[in-house]
Formats: sequence, structure tokens, C-alpha cells
Amino acid sequence: MGSDAETLLLVRFGHQDGHVPWQSIGDPVMGGQSSGTLEPVDATTSVFHGKVSLANGGGFASVKADIPVVDLSAFYGLRLRVCGDGKDYKLGLRMHQDRNAPVYQHGFTTEAGLWQTIELPFRGFIPRLRGRTLPNAPPLDASHIASVSLFISGGQEGPFAVYLAEAARGALRRV
Repeated sequence: MGSDAETLLLVRFGHQDGHVPWQSIGDPVMGGQSSGTLEPVDATTSVFHGKVSLANGGGFASVKADIPVVDLSAFYGLRLRVCGDGKDYKLGLRMHQDRNAPVYQHGFTTEAGLWQTIELPFRGFIPRLRGRTLPNAPPLDASHIASVSLFISGGQEGPFAVYLAEAARGALRRV
């Protein structure tokens, strides 16, 4: 892990200036009944929560934040500070704000009720589009990140909640 001098804050969580709006995008776009939202909890923490339903061919919830394009090519990955419910989640990055562009996803597993620092190297982000892996897509170009997403999927039916704290700082410099 790096020191604060080696990090860059990518997105802000909680109630504070400079946070970006998060848009709920889930399986209702294809007839499903899942729901999910990201809401501030306190000054530096937000929660991604909702309910996953497998009805009508659904089974995922997500939120997306378009950000000013940022060059993370001097960094090797992202760091998250999370407290979850024991479920699996994915962080997604897009090189475009267009929802029809591939989203590069990296999974992480939470431990119920425990704060964890999760590191996600860029080389582990897998290109996907509409739930399918894109084996011939180019690798993630960290020099042009325009969107950040959170996902829950994989048949994890029922309520979910993962807290995200700003304390982790975001992007990690190469060593």
C-alpha cells in the first residue's frame, strides 16, 4: 500500500462539496425489478444499497457516476475503503461516459460488518458489455477514465448494502 503522497482522490463520498451525482442503472432497463442507489451517510461515507430481484430475468443493480476525464496512467490501480454485507461487488471504469461503451469491471468481496481496504489493480479490470465478457476488447486505458460504476450481480438475490468511505483516497501510484 502507498502513502497519501502516492494517491489521488478519484471520487468523493458523503455530504461534501465536489461529490459527483450517481445515477441508478440496473436491470429495470431490461424488465427486471432490482433497485439500487448510492446515498451519502455522513461527511465522508456513502452507501450503495438496494435489493436484487431475479424476477423477469433480472438480477443486478448498479450506479454510475460520470466524472471529468482523468488520466490515471501514472497509477497502477484503485483503492477502496468498504464495509459490506459479505456479498460480492464490482467496481467499473469506462473510458467514455456512454453506457453503450464497454465497462471494465473488477470484483471484490466484502466481509460482513468489517471495514476493509480493497486494492484493485488496473490489469485485473475485465471488459464487459451488457453482462458479457469482451475477450477481444483492448485493455483498460487508464489515461482516459470518464465514468465510475458500482455493481452487484451474480444471482445474489435480496437486500444488499456496502458502505464506501473516502479515507482510502482512490488511485494508487506505481511503485
